[in-house]
Amino acid sequence: MKAAWKTFLVEQGAEFEDDQLVSFGNPNRERRIAPQGAVLSNLADRGLLEVSGEDAITFLQNQLTNDITKISDAEHQLTAWCNPKGRIIANFRAFKRGQNIYLIMAKDLVEMVMTKLSRYIMMSKVTINDATDSLVHFGYAGENAEHDLGLIMDKVPTEPNQILSHDSLSILRLPGDTPRFEVFGDVADASSLWSKCNVRAQPVSSQAWDFMNIRAGRPVVTAACTEEWIPQMLNFIAIDGVDFQKGCYPGQEVVARLNYLGKTKRRMYHLLIETDKVPPCNDAIVNAEGTEVGKILNAVANPDDLVECLAVLKIADADNAMFLTEVSGASVTMMDLPYSVDEQT
Repeated sequence: MKAAWKTFLVEQGAEFEDDQLVSFGNPNRERRIAPQGAVLSNLADRGLLEVSGEDAITFLQNQLTNDITKISDAEHQLTAWCNPKGRIIANFRAFKRGQNIYLIMAKDLVEMVMTKLSRYIMMSKVTINDATDSLVHFGYAGENAEHDLGLIMDKVPTEPNQILSHDSLSILRLPGDTPRFEVFGDVADASSLWSKCNVRAQPVSSQAWDFMNIRAGRPVVTAACTEEWIPQMLNFIAIDGVDFQKGCYPGQEVVARLNYLGKTKRRMYHLLIETDKVPPCNDAIVNAEGTEVGKILNAVANPDDLVECLAVLKIADADNAMFLTEVSGASVTMMDLPYSVDEQT
């Protein structure tokens, strides 16, 4: 995290443990604000890769699941990098800034992905760098976030996956029922926008952003679950993370064969768990007989002090009673996703 940005956040009331922002003074109250109230969330705990060079687009097109040629100064996208077996190594939100491509991802995968992806560069004119600390990164969300941003700027992204530039800032509109924006830029412009948004929003930790990601049904692959799931199991077809017309990439044959000729037996669901203990990734979900039927992917405490999570479950068991193994008697309730999923893919 940039030192000047951390200093600014401290002046706004942020409390840190090392470089991790834990709250703005009242974590229990902050957790109850989203998604009804407007929030500002520091997202420096996310990772960011910068891919540059004249062959950057061609290189990424041969590696990622989505059609990277479709990103532009006006549009960003969800995509993923798979191993040859079609298992997702990491997923990204890819956007263009100047002539470079940026990949937003889990911070604990940045070093590994940068190292492994660089092995495929060979003679290509491509450079991959860890850009996590090169730009300020924060989120702004709320029911009236689009309107409120419009009072500050002449133009705002009005549709999901749109992006626009404002001074040094790149502003991405995210999918989901609650308007959400991710902002990247230099300290001066980011601080100015944060201060203007702060008139109508409550600063919170990134836990609130994680909660809204879960409500939006947007998975985040971390080091704990890398190479565990194929795109269909994480609903990537339903959320436009795969393009079946773009051509080859690692694992493409596996992903395409399942889409056209097979049927996945697992997929991602949104669950409510009757506990205040947030389970880690890969904790087991079991049925009444104690047989494992799924695993936790992403989990967070919700405003009611219960746990909401995204979990990958066996589709055949999804309508049966389920429990979290790590918490005795913690029952699981199925919740709606804000999009439909074709059970055939």
